[in-house]
Amino acid sequence: MRKINFALFVSGLLIVGTSRLSAQQTDTLTNLPNLLLPRFTAGIVKLKSGLVNKAILNYDLVNQQMVFLQRKLTLVVDEPEKIDTVFLANRIFVPFPKGFYEVLMKEGNVTLFKQHKAYVESPGMPVGYGAKSQTAAPNYVHQIYGPTGVIKLKLPDDFKVTDDSQYWIRIGDKMSSFENRKQLLKILKDKQKELEMFIAGNKTDFKKSEDVKNLIIHYISLK
Repeated sequence: MRKINFALFVSGLLIVGTSRLSAQQTDTLTNLPNLLLPRFTAGIVKLKSGLVNKAILNYDLVNQQMVFLQRKLTLVVDEPEKIDTVFLANRIFVPFPKGFYEVLMKEGNVTLFKQHKAYVESPGMPVGYGAKSQTAAPNYVHQIYGPTGVIKLKLPDDFKVTDDSQYWIRIGDKMSSFENRKQLLKILKDKQKELEMFIAGNKTDFKKSEDVKNLIIHYISLK
């Protein structure tokens, strides 16, 4: 997988922000299951240095990294820690050690994030004794994406991408992750009864970001 240094990334942002995608690029990089957005989209990257640049971006769910187009190349930056915020498709993303998390809401000392991620399954990887592996090993996934040169984002047709996203809530300086009702109520146990009533009354679906966001807003209103 090709990663470029930060200085090149900044100059690349200035290039792709003003370039137009070719028809071939658009066709081959549309509706890929391993990318968050259905197509590469113009976004804004704010650096911690204060610089603001434009780029054509998408988010790689499997490797949890921002990818961008520069002319006919698909590239990834190797120093995401120097990025402050990414504004993309009316959404806000901030860098963390494991990738970029989407900021779903922030009020006072409470922030709700979503860590978009996925894993790849292959029905045809032999594991011995005639069995088939359903999960591609991490090194195999990286080979699919291209160990050298530019990133190859299109997966083989028989590969399946399975969502493995989770939420994070930061209260003050404490970060906690959750995926379902039970895990969240354990974190917010001071208002457990009230939250259980809200979940039941609103049929909160933890697969829907908006439902979880409304639940956290309700929690804040109880404090």
